[in-house]
Amino acid sequence: MKKEYKIAKGWAIFIWICAPGLIFLFGLLGIMPYTNDEFELILALVMTPISLVMILLMIITIIDSIKGKLIIEEKQLISISALKTRKLAFKDIKGISSNQNYLFFIPHSSNLKKIKVSTNTEKYNQLFHWATSNFRNLDQEEVKQDTSDILENEDYGYNIEQREHQLLKTRKKTKALNGISLAIGLVTMLFPHYYQEQIIICAILPIIGLILLKSSKGLIRLDDKPNSAHPDLHSTFFFPSSALTIRALMDYNVFNYEHFWKPALLIFSLLIVIVFFKSKARYNFKKASGYLAILAVLIFGGLYSYGLIITTNAIFDQSVTTTYNAKILDKHKSSGKTTTYYLELTPWGPQTQTEDVSVSKQVYNSQKIGDSTTIYFRSGFFQIPYYAVIDE
Repeated sequence: MKKEYKIAKGWAIFIWICAPGLIFLFGLLGIMPYTNDEFELILALVMTPISLVMILLMIITIIDSIKGKLIIEEKQLISISALKTRKLAFKDIKGISSNQNYLFFIPHSSNLKKIKVSTNTEKYNQLFHWATSNFRNLDQEEVKQDTSDILENEDYGYNIEQREHQLLKTRKKTKALNGISLAIGLVTMLFPHYYQEQIIICAILPIIGLILLKSSKGLIRLDDKPNSAHPDLHSTFFFPSSALTIRALMDYNVFNYEHFWKPALLIFSLLIVIVFFKSKARYNFKKASGYLAILAVLIFGGLYSYGLIITTNAIFDQSVTTTYNAKILDKHKSSGKTTTYYLELTPWGPQTQTEDVSVSKQVYNSQKIGDSTTIYFRSGFFQIPYYAVIDE
């Protein structure tokens, strides 16, 4: 018996079309700092290595799409890629695990390397069926073990029926809260038509998530894999917090951050303490998953603290607006996944130097170089001053 599985033809064609274009693009980005009249060494030191790495990655991807394959022989697996060939005997395979991107063949011994196969492999469903028919499904076993541990834990009820009911109820709550958070977060990012209400809801949703997390007595975990039996609240923490940060970055020009740090650090510290207080026994910090949980909470805390302080600093601001006039020296826009519009203004009020100010597309299109424009300046609810150029 010998079977070979290569990358699906559709994906191979996609790589062959896109990768050369990306190589060309990163090549241009790599040499761009040197072709600029205002050559900047720091920019070159950053862009050139990144471009070289990405070009190398694209070349490896092309080679891998041609050379890469998984060979199933009578007693072993052979994985061939652009950089290495790896073999794993059937008797050395403990079982399989999978996620949305890869199928993993996990060895018994830590001295052996696991083999991973992309879900973009040709006839992947056939390969997955063969793998599940011949090896233990470690994901299913993990779910069963997690479920068994939960149903044996007296913290979740006096008997199995109560614990099963508690698990089902918690799953329904987290699923509903994650769904609401995803929807509200995306709508706030893209369509902030009810601005103040959306900001307040985005601020409240993670707090509800924290209350549910702490009241679950460890039933809800932050360090588990997607296939875990434990419910999760990742979307509840991530999407509203990201929406707050995106709105803060897009909607407000902060004049200075002198009074930002104290409330932001206070909220950030409270979040960390609330999440991990009396939780040491529930997280294994000797494994990578424990450290990933810490990283996830740090990212959530940073996004939430920044977005919350900057947005509420504006929406609850009752200070008097001060207006200043400035002349437009230049205008330009920065394009990527989104387009940001800038006006270069002469000094105004407390701003003693010329600077680029981000503005809306409407303001950008209505203003011309040489025009005089008005800056609206306010002190902020937390005394974090901010300003904006508004089309009149």
